[in-house]
Amino acid sequence: MSDISRLANPGRLLSALVTSFMLATPHVVIAQDDQPAEDIRAIIEGTWELIEWYVDGQILRVPEMNGRWMVHDGMVMATRHRDGVSGYETTAGYGRYHWGATSWTYGYDRSEDRSGATTADASLRLRMIPMRTFEITRDGEHLILEDAEATLRWEYNIAEDTFLLMGRDRQPIRRYRRVE
Repeated sequence: MSDISRLANPGRLLSALVTSFMLATPHVVIAQDDQPAEDIRAIIEGTWELIEWYVDGQILRVPEMNGRWMVHDGMVMATRHRDGVSGYETTAGYGRYHWGATSWTYGYDRSEDRSGATTADASLRLRMIPMRTFEITRDGEHLILEDAEATLRWEYNIAEDTFLLMGRDRQPIRRYRRVE
């Protein structure tokens, strides 16, 4: 078959158009058995290193801050710490997560948070953070998890193997890079 006849093949042309449309258009990710597709799970699950922390209009980086976010085997764990001109904050938390066909749900069984202007005046807060559900969508090279109230958004950049956690009005909170 010649190159021209392959290009003119209606089946190949339709397949190419559908693939291009799917990559260019945001869409909900659907899988079988109340689990997202394996590639979606592979993007979210792993160990992530905190590389940027947005505080009061500043972007903090190591050595002013550090931390990890871990998502493995149904468990989440977060550790993060910052100490500098923008104040002191440290968190250690753990909890659970589970999947839906187009969603991810997680919460903390326990979170210990200390914050204050300095380590000397930092107060401790112990809390449980209830389970929250995030819808999973894909927009080209980005995987997006967002709750219904748009209070928290995870935007994974697949090509860079990073994600940006954002709050209300898509204000950046922290950026992470995969380490495992």
